[in-house]
Amino acid sequence: MRTRVLTALAGIPIVVGIIVVDSVWLFSAFIEVLTLVALHEYFRMAFPDHGGVRATGIAAGMLLSLTLVVPGLSGYFPLIVAGLFTVFLFTGGAVEERYRRLGLALAGAVYLGYLFPHFALLYRSGYEWVLWVLFVVFSADSAGYFAGVALGRRKLYPSVSPGKTVEGSVAATVAGVAAGWLSGWWLLGLPSGVVLIFSLAIVLIAQVGDLFESLLKRGFAAKDSGGILPGHGGLMDRLDSLIFPGVLSTYCLRFLSS
Repeated sequence: MRTRVLTALAGIPIVVGIIVVDSVWLFSAFIEVLTLVALHEYFRMAFPDHGGVRATGIAAGMLLSLTLVVPGLSGYFPLIVAGLFTVFLFTGGAVEERYRRLGLALAGAVYLGYLFPHFALLYRSGYEWVLWVLFVVFSADSAGYFAGVALGRRKLYPSVSPGKTVEGSVAATVAGVAAGWLSGWWLLGLPSGVVLIFSLAIVLIAQVGDLFESLLKRGFAAKDSGGILPGHGGLMDRLDSLIFPGVLSTYCLRFLSS
C-alpha cells in the first residue's frame, strides 16, 4: 500500500503539469509515449516468444495512433489495418495459428493504439476535459479499491476479475458520480443535470474498461501487465479504466457541441 501511494504521489504532479501547460503537441507526444509503453506490455503478454509478431503489432498500433494524433492522417486507418492483414497472410505457421495471431495483434493495436489516443482529441477541446475525466475515474477507482478491501463480500464478476466486488463497484459509482458532479459544473461549465448524467456514464464505462483489461490478463495468464509502476503493476493496469471513458467523452463532447 505504501509503495502504491508513493507512486501515485510522484506521478500525479507530473501528469497534471503536462496537462495544464496547455500545449496540444506536448500532450500529444506524452500520449504517444504512453501508447508505446502500453503496446509493448500488451504484445509482450500476447506473444512472449515471437519477437517479430510483437514488433509488427507495436508498429501497427503506433501507426494507428498517429491517425488520431496527427491532423490529416485519419484516412490512413483502413490502409494500416489492411497492411496488418497482409503481413499475417504471409507469415509462417499453420493457418489457424496465423489467424489467432492476427486477431490478438489487431485487438491490441486497436485497443491501445487507436482507442487510448482519443485523449489527444479530447485535449483539443480543452485541457479541463482531460482533468475532469481523470478526476472522476481516479476518484471512482480509489473508492472502489478501498471499499472493496474493507467491505467487499459479494463477487462482481469472478470468472473475469476475482478481486472485484459488488460493494466496491457501488462505492466506485457513488464516489465517481459525486466527484464528477461537484467538479464538473465549474470545470466544464455545463448544466449540473448534464454533468450528473455524464459522470454516471463515465463511471460505469470505466468499470467496464477495467473488467475488459482483466479479461485480457486472464486470457494471457498474467497477474499484472508489467512492473513499470511500483505498487500498481504495468501501465495498462492504470490505463484500463481510462480508455473507454476517453473515447466516450470525446464523442459525447462532439455531440454536445453540434
